[in-house]
Amino acid sequence: MKDKKFQDFPKADKQAWIDQATKDLKGDDFEKQLVSMAIEGFPVFPYYAVEDTKETQWIKTNDNRINPASDIPGNPPRYWTNAVEVAHEDPVVLNEEIKLVLQNGADGLILSLSEKTDLDTIFKDVLFPYISIWIKPTEKPYTSLKFFSDWLQLQGLEPNAIHGGVLWDGLAKGFQQPIQLDVQLDRIYNIHRLFEAFPNFRSICLDTTIYANSGGSSVQQIGYGLAALVELWDGLTERGAGAEELYSNLFIFTAVGSDYFMEIAKLKTLRIALSHLAELYHVNLPPEEVKLFSVSSKWNKSAQEPYNNLLRNTTEAMSAILGGCNVLFVEPHDKYSQIPDDFSKRMARNISNILKEEAHFDKVIDPAAGSYFVENLIEKLYTEAFTSLKAIEAEGGWWQAYANHLIQEDIRKMRRKKIARHAEERFRKPGPITEGIDQHEAFIEEGYQLRSISQESLLNHSL
Repeated sequence: MKDKKFQDFPKADKQAWIDQATKDLKGDDFEKQLVSMAIEGFPVFPYYAVEDTKETQWIKTNDNRINPASDIPGNPPRYWTNAVEVAHEDPVVLNEEIKLVLQNGADGLILSLSEKTDLDTIFKDVLFPYISIWIKPTEKPYTSLKFFSDWLQLQGLEPNAIHGGVLWDGLAKGFQQPIQLDVQLDRIYNIHRLFEAFPNFRSICLDTTIYANSGGSSVQQIGYGLAALVELWDGLTERGAGAEELYSNLFIFTAVGSDYFMEIAKLKTLRIALSHLAELYHVNLPPEEVKLFSVSSKWNKSAQEPYNNLLRNTTEAMSAILGGCNVLFVEPHDKYSQIPDDFSKRMARNISNILKEEAHFDKVIDPAAGSYFVENLIEKLYTEAFTSLKAIEAEGGWWQAYANHLIQEDIRKMRRKKIARHAEERFRKPGPITEGIDQHEAFIEEGYQLRSISQESLLNHSL
């Protein structure tokens, strides 16, 4: 052919792109105009190329390792649980709500239980092998969970048919009330023993949501989460638990915010970091065996503009799925202004369904794999988080940092930094803000008040 209409574009390296961008800026400084500084403390460039992958090749061994292959032939490669929280004082009404949500897109239940809960009534006609149950114990965790464990053993179900876990982290409770380390470790160990007969029910929860919902950065969430895990592991192995059985019973409870790509990278970094940390305990934990339970963030939600929360919930759910969550819980968008109604609960439940059934997020197991941008974010988060972990361990570990209020003060500083940054963005230029949901005026003017944990958060608690 003489006329090659479809010949390749000439190759251009990153410097050529920068040179063209600098020319288009007409004299303005390239870095000042186009390079931003992440709240985590490292620069984020507007463009990443193959030249930026020299330090990220090790990440590629974790690509496409989000979940194990489904046991059911023909199922999509990517799957996750759509969990919803159900609650009602009347066990009959609660049972009706449970059946309603399970018949309309949910396949996971989050329930607050005590030793007085009428389990026979609330679980009537519920088929346990097809769903997961996530228990939030009330008041007396061990007593409530023993009551549930004893009830399970009387149901005649196959142990492998019970899926779910315990949404309770004894160490994270220290940010809401004073705790004693040995007492909490004893409770966690005893709860772990309660569910040994149920291999698919995860009894050890690493809760990093407390850092996220109080304004912590992604680096802080990962770093302090890993430090708490080291403290937890050392304490539980001293009590006779094996490291391998502990990792197989662990899941990470994490909040996902609106920084879209950073949140994707955060979840992928958590999965990689946990797998690498397990190696230090001589445990083989493949990345796809790490369990991530993601919930929409409380930090950025507005009481004044609940429908903006609906948009934020959607982008957060997208980040969670693309980042590799195994369980997704989207809270109702009006939760911060009123008791959620049927409409808001249905909308929250349907976000996951729409992303699966209409956006087809389940058709590709790891769409973010190979992204130069995401890989660089992972490398930065991983490096910074492990630097933080080593610094905490050098000072005596997570417990010492907690007892000396180092964690609280560090999160407080980051919280103030976030508020100051958004205030600066809000008032930097006159005129209306039109740059998306995170720039909405009411959202900024609320100043990120944590209504849900304002009086009991780690920022206010002192021993």
